[in-house]
Amino acid sequence: MNRLRFEVKNNQGCFIFPETWYESLLEKFDELLDAFDEDELSDRSYINALKHITQQEPDFIDAYAYMAYAFLEQETPRKALNIALKGLAAGNRLIPEGFIGEISWLHPENSPFLNALYAAILANVHLQHHQNAVMLIDKILAYNPSDNPGARRLLGPELLRSGDYERALCVLRQYADEFSPYWYELGLLHFINGEPVKAATAFRRGFAENTYIAEILCGNLYPFPLALRHDYSSEPDTARQYYETFCPLWGKYPEALLFINWLYNQSGVLSERAEFMKCAEMLLRADDQEMNESIFQQRELLRERIDDRLSEEIVQKLRTLNGEEIWPWMLPTDPRRHLLSEQSEISVISATGCHSGLSKDLLPLTYVSSAI
Repeated sequence: MNRLRFEVKNNQGCFIFPETWYESLLEKFDELLDAFDEDELSDRSYINALKHITQQEPDFIDAYAYMAYAFLEQETPRKALNIALKGLAAGNRLIPEGFIGEISWLHPENSPFLNALYAAILANVHLQHHQNAVMLIDKILAYNPSDNPGARRLLGPELLRSGDYERALCVLRQYADEFSPYWYELGLLHFINGEPVKAATAFRRGFAENTYIAEILCGNLYPFPLALRHDYSSEPDTARQYYETFCPLWGKYPEALLFINWLYNQSGVLSERAEFMKCAEMLLRADDQEMNESIFQQRELLRERIDDRLSEEIVQKLRTLNGEEIWPWMLPTDPRRHLLSEQSEISVISATGCHSGLSKDLLPLTYVSSAI
């Protein structure tokens, strides 16, 4: 047969390319991708060539997927979504109604369909169509549980932004150890829920796993890489990608930014962060497996020590000279309003919740523009 097919065997779905594609189309497609990667084609010529392929072979899903990614690179997510949906339509019409099996990435001819599905997810994320993004993420994870593209990294943030706090909490807790931004998302969710102690604990884990996210949230949008051993989850690029994709929700909660700034620079947390920094510096110099394992064990012990005890100790209200009870992250910058002196008794009130609003005149200048 000279058309794309879909076959199901043992509840596993597989797309089958027609033999005619192997004669010339796939080779031409690979040559096109290579030429673009080597900067031999402009963006416009590349997209036009992909369009020509889809006109020639409407079932060639890979061309739709790569075109969608090109539009995402150009920051035109609506175009990306429209093209990705056309590619998905070419595949969906072949999938039997009621199919609940897997479409595994391990079968190479399934990857174009999964790539198009992931492109549609990214487009919805950038368009802030959060419920649609969640629906498609659930679909791709059901089809391909191994999650080669990494859609699960988007699930927690999209659930949070779609308003499904209960499920977001479960997902963020389950996968935070695998992806550092999830700790920041978990902290933000706790803060939104009026749980500053739990928020502080989650953020402290986030500081330990990726310090650059905190740097960005504190106003340093382009943190310089430190002399540490990095993995993907702890890199500055991961921090920037997270912020660029998900910053709108942070902008709706400026008090959470004040909370992060205070917590990141709190003396007890600084000491805790220093211990993790020391481990990361030692890993950069470690030159044998035994030393590496020892440092990894030390770092794991430090992780286990991050619990609510320090958070409960520091998340306490203070009393100002005029008798106002205020959270430490909400302390005004006005020099006329001082805390009681060290010689005076300072009233400390256990944390039971968070303020629901934030006056603009209490914001540092860094955050005023984002709150207007």
